[in-house]
Amino acid sequence: MRLEPFDLDKTLSCGQVFRWRKRGEWWEGIVDGKDVRVRQTAHGVKADGMSDDRLRRYFRADDDLDCICQDIMVNCGDERMSLILSDQRGLRLVRQDPWECCASYILATYVHIPRIEQMIDRVCTAYGDPLPSGRYAFPRPEQIAANPDAARSCGLGFRCDRFLAFSKMVDRGEVDLNGIGELPYEECVKELRSLPGIGEKVADCVALFSMDHLEAFPVDVRIKKSMEHFWGITGSYKRVNRDSRMLFGPYAGYAQECIYLFMQGKTRNIRPC
Repeated sequence: MRLEPFDLDKTLSCGQVFRWRKRGEWWEGIVDGKDVRVRQTAHGVKADGMSDDRLRRYFRADDDLDCICQDIMVNCGDERMSLILSDQRGLRLVRQDPWECCASYILATYVHIPRIEQMIDRVCTAYGDPLPSGRYAFPRPEQIAANPDAARSCGLGFRCDRFLAFSKMVDRGEVDLNGIGELPYEECVKELRSLPGIGEKVADCVALFSMDHLEAFPVDVRIKKSMEHFWGITGSYKRVNRDSRMLFGPYAGYAQECIYLFMQGKTRNIRPC
């Protein structure tokens, strides 16, 4: 499938998804309960196990990255952001399934990515349908609700009770994730925060990665330090989130992911504010 600009490695290694692994030139993952392989091509991406239509939706082929970056720069007008966007050219947000995204990010609180991936793999092994690759699909809420004790052997820690409570609410039909996603951003994250295990950051992650709210701006430790270092934005989660969205505009989520990956594991020599 032709898709430009697109950088598959940046897209799948920037911390927004947890079930992809790279083997050689291929990335292997699980999407919609099926084994999938994707690899970069000269002008886009090739996939096994996923139709072109699904591939386009998953990798947000409808997003015009050049226009998005231009819009960020019009709002921000800062040469440092121009350098960051240029360095991360081709990074795309992934459009995830809301249920899997919510459940995964409930497990992603106060822990590093390798541990998140480990917990999710344990949950999938405990509950999910087996796949030809030897891995397991992400479980459906009814699979979790039917056997809550299995979660307690997955090493979820304090997250376990919240994960189970959320799964049971979805299974009982008490949560309409698609309906929540259709709400305006502020209402969407407010509704998400009313659910077990979903605080401010998780709500923003879910809104951004699965509900098409590209203005959402998740704030973790790395982003908080970056916003203070580069733009002098400090304070509570609410303030950093608000001021960052005002700085970057309606595509603040793209700015956030580019900053996050740009700063990953590196000391960058860009002048501070």
